[in-house]
Amino acid sequence: MKDKVLLYEELSLNAHPALQTQLYDGWLLRFANGYTNRANSISPLYPSSLDLHEKITECESRYFSLKLPAVYKLTDHSDLGLDKVLDDLGYAIVTPTYVMDMDLNSLEFPTGDCVITSRADDNWLNAYFRFSNYTDNVKIETAKQILNNVRSTMICGRILKQGVSVACGSAVIERGYMALLNIVVDEPQRGKGYGREICESLLAASKNLGAHTAYLQVVQDNQKAINLYTKLGYKTLYSYWYRVKRG
Repeated sequence: MKDKVLLYEELSLNAHPALQTQLYDGWLLRFANGYTNRANSISPLYPSSLDLHEKITECESRYFSLKLPAVYKLTDHSDLGLDKVLDDLGYAIVTPTYVMDMDLNSLEFPTGDCVITSRADDNWLNAYFRFSNYTDNVKIETAKQILNNVRSTMICGRILKQGVSVACGSAVIERGYMALLNIVVDEPQRGKGYGREICESLLAASKNLGAHTAYLQVVQDNQKAINLYTKLGYKTLYSYWYRVKRG
């Protein structure tokens, strides 16, 4: 199981890349102007040898100097000793999240009223930022750079109803594993099944591109999304959470 968790952690880092990544004694330090914890956190994925408190102090220095909080991403298969130390140092737990996956080999999904592109074009970006209520220019430009930094196969989809975008999402496929990302429905259009339609359309398109397994990350208190993903066939594999300390 630990090897599978490491696989998904590596895949998910590539599916949502940071603007800068530093390797520090087995820990991956990611920076992206504070846009999302995923792209601005420390992932202690690999064995390390330095003193733990020395490393934590150094990481704090690197993030605080950029006016960013120090954030650690920990899984329920991480070293729980590190989690305890961070707790003792005043790092708060935020955003507990499930990682869910499913085998695609025996499944078929309908393709809805979906426009699929191989990149995040202007139409997709405009829909995504509008549905997500993004107005901050730094956040918008950082999101664009992160999408442009994806080096694996990426597809972006928009559900159109009477020529108008009502939902969007994206997928990144690496080594046959498909990450479902950026699912958002226009607020006035929610509750009409468009969330399921965009997910199924992206799953169908990804399977056509050779994906054999799908995975996603969903915040544990987002019960509506969890219900949708469970109906699609996803099952919870493991959990992760962030430990955060502000400078």
